[in-house]
Amino acid sequence: MKLQYSITVFIIILLTACSNDNNSDTGKKPVYVSPSIDYKGNFRKGHVRMPVSTNKNAIKNQNRSRYYYQTRGKYRRKK
Repeated sequence: MKLQYSITVFIIILLTACSNDNNSDTGKKPVYVSPSIDYKGNFRKGHVRMPVSTNKNAIKNQNRSRYYYQTRGKYRRKK
């Protein structure tokens, strides 16, 4: 009886630990920003604003990608 109880508690703890996924973006969805006119009278087109990444390496990955495309490939400035 005691062994069965401890096995059940162990399984419940294991399942709750596995279900907590830190990489999931729960509740974060793209938002549509409607077209508008600014204070100068210029028309601003509507667009989709993507959610902010919660990945701890997001800034590092952005900088690495920016460096890559600035130094290589067809987007590189010709000297």
